[in-house]
Amino acid sequence: MDKFEEIFNQLMEMLEEEKKEKIEELEGDCVCPICPSYNQCAKDSDEKLFCIIGKSEPCITNERGCMCPTCPLAAKFGIGVKYNFYCTRGSEIEHRKM
Repeated sequence: MDKFEEIFNQLMEMLEEEKKEKIEELEGDCVCPICPSYNQCAKDSDEKLFCIIGKSEPCITNERGCMCPTCPLAAKFGIGVKYNFYCTRGSEIEHRKM
């Protein structure tokens, strides 16, 4: 099991309040808000952390560039290079199941 699977499994086992707190902590390293594909709708909806949460629904539909390969959070968990554009294509877990 790699680092990403470990954090994902931990999140799935947490109670909702704990999960919310952990996600807020992880968002500190998230670069989604400065990505070229991120838009006003996503900002207004406070959508982030697509690598874990999954694709934007319904805000981000155009791929204008991807910051996943340079994201500190992605680097920490060893993701974002093989799979990316999580905001439009789904989470790391979703990609791995394809």
